[in-house]
Amino acid sequence: MRSQPSQVEVSRRQAEERFKSPRKPDSKTPEAADSLRQAEAAKTARLRALRLAKEAADKETANREAAAARARRTEPRRRSST
Repeated sequence: MRSQPSQVEVSRRQAEERFKSPRKPDSKTPEAADSLRQAEAAKTARLRALRLAKEAADKETANREAAAARARRTEPRRRSST
């Protein structure tokens, strides 16, 4: 007989103990849940504002580059005498 259980048996026993342990009820108070919800809403609003600002900057850059490309196309070309 073996004096020590194998690693598989030890792991299985530990996993079973974790699943058998009763779950703790949600101990968050309504006030804490509300403050978490508000913090999440503030974070979402901040991220949305950053995304909108980035999109506006990208659009402005694209418009500037398109205008520069149009200006280059409309410039008269010089003919070199070779």
